[in-house]
Amino acid sequence: MLERVRTAIIAPQLLIKYRKDRIILVLLFMMFFAALMAVGPVVRTLSVDGVSNRFKAQIEEAIVFPDSSGCRTEEAVLVCDEPGRYTLFEQPLLGVPFDVVLDSTEDFNLNDYQDNAIVFHGEMMYVSLHQIGLSQTMHSKPISALHEDAHNLSFNPQDSEEEQAFFIALFNVLDQETNTYKSYAAMGVFVIEFLSGLLLFMVFVLLNSFLIQRRFKKVPFKQMFVMMTYASTLAFIVLIFYNMIVFNLFVFLILLFIAFRQTSKLAFEIQKRLYS
Repeated sequence: MLERVRTAIIAPQLLIKYRKDRIILVLLFMMFFAALMAVGPVVRTLSVDGVSNRFKAQIEEAIVFPDSSGCRTEEAVLVCDEPGRYTLFEQPLLGVPFDVVLDSTEDFNLNDYQDNAIVFHGEMMYVSLHQIGLSQTMHSKPISALHEDAHNLSFNPQDSEEEQAFFIALFNVLDQETNTYKSYAAMGVFVIEFLSGLLLFMVFVLLNSFLIQRRFKKVPFKQMFVMMTYASTLAFIVLIFYNMIVFNLFVFLILLFIAFRQTSKLAFEIQKRLYS
């Protein structure tokens, strides 16, 4: 594989000698670069330390305190002076509608929550997720398992000082939960970025192979696909680095143009051998 990478970068016209490689090897070659393309987003996900300040500001603006409810957590159990269902937050998160609800009703029923929501009831926190194309999923976690600041927390601050203390406690909880699950988020990011990169590479190579093979119909499409995959190595590398470190657009276009020249050199070599 390293020999093919070196040849693709230094002398792409010599890639013709690999035209009879097995397709499985070519697909593994492409998958290797697709995996590298996911590295940047995964590293950025793992480097996240808690919730961003912008996200915290959005939460501060959107929260509505249920002043008459007397809701609070005592020893990690939700208690309300006036039992009921109180919506603390009702805003999109990352473009998805999301609610945070304090539910102290006696006839509490999880089936009442058919949308994306975080629901506190008794000693539990429930997370209801409705994903497009998938059925409703429900996750639960004891409030006692959250950051200790959530164990005794008033949802009815009486002045600005208590309100500030509430948000400090809330963000400590959010930061801990974000850091706890970011490894799972990184796994999800890797899968999405890997499949997206693989699809991008596959479409690029197939389209390139189809267009060039129309000029050189004597070359079997399979061989053309193999050669174009290797010839696209530099383009793959440029896209990988662009995904890791966002270049200036002008620099990116220059690098991409240089990468495309590798394909042109190979096409010229094919033409020379066919018609010489």
